[in-house]
Amino acid sequence: MKVLGILGSPHKDGGSAQLLLAALKGAQREGSKIELVSVYDGEIKPCIGCIHNEDPNCKFPCIFEDYGKILLEKIYQADGIIFSTPVYWFAPSGPLKILIDRMTCLENMVAYGEPSYMEGKVVGAIAVGADEGAVLTTGYLITTMSSMGAIIPPWGIAYSLKSKNAIRDDKALMDAINIGLLMAKLIAILKGEKRNLTFIDDKNLLEEIRKEIFQELKQFEVKENYGKRTISGSRI
Repeated sequence: MKVLGILGSPHKDGGSAQLLLAALKGAQREGSKIELVSVYDGEIKPCIGCIHNEDPNCKFPCIFEDYGKILLEKIYQADGIIFSTPVYWFAPSGPLKILIDRMTCLENMVAYGEPSYMEGKVVGAIAVGADEGAVLTTGYLITTMSSMGAIIPPWGIAYSLKSKNAIRDDKALMDAINIGLLMAKLIAILKGEKRNLTFIDDKNLLEEIRKEIFQELKQFEVKENYGKRTISGSRI
């Protein structure tokens, strides 16, 4: 099982990254091979609308030779994808929205007589922000992914209003962990295994994963300080 975490924030130590790490660690505990990528690590060119109902030209792989194409290939290879983003005006961050637009090439394979390449993939959504936009953002993500053919697991969203302190938000952290756990279990079910899709409220597991994330963030902070980069501002 391959689970891909896509970070929609420029801050790799912020709240969006914290909850995404929690979700990936949940998936890992159910036997998944995990990977985390950031949409801010390279250029993702905007979609130029190759798709037409009369004469479809949009297909996988996308026409652009950029970082976006690399991410699209990783999405194609993954069994599960977890999106985590800050709330930018009631919506995902700009680069993540651009990537989602580019994912049309995966879905539009239906125009070529094939299933959508998103069909059957399991997707979860995480959002971190300072207002109710977190609900709208996660709703947008799961609605869009479902429309592309993906499957949303039970308890497939998590959100926090605590910005850089999302890691201390017990409810959001437990919700994120369950995204990973239930995603991995659902992938296993789709592969013919028997699993129980029940939400787990495990305080010991929560503290265990929170401790691991704190340790990873501490290592990140040391690397950043060594590189003379100043960390300041919002960390979502």
